[in-house]
Amino acid sequence: MSIVASLSLLFGIVLGLRFNVRVLFALCLVVIIAGIGTALFGLAAVGDAALFAVSTTVALQVGYFVSMVIAAMNLTESPADVATREGEARHRIELPRT
Repeated sequence: MSIVASLSLLFGIVLGLRFNVRVLFALCLVVIIAGIGTALFGLAAVGDAALFAVSTTVALQVGYFVSMVIAAMNLTESPADVATREGEARHRIELPRT
């Protein structure tokens, strides 16, 4: 079970870096339907199938959230970079001389 959760977490991270939330929603629905199907066909006990589906879905969502945090960290800039860019912009602006 821990291997499935770990792989789901990693898959959620990759999913978040490459796709939007609609793909995550569709994949979570597929996982829940697979869990229900597993329980209905008697391949696993109802409790085990529910635990599998819920833990896999939660791991996918946590992985997606982690990838959103990683993407947000890549978008932020350090204050030194912003200050130098603003300083360069000030030097480029010249007032008209009369």
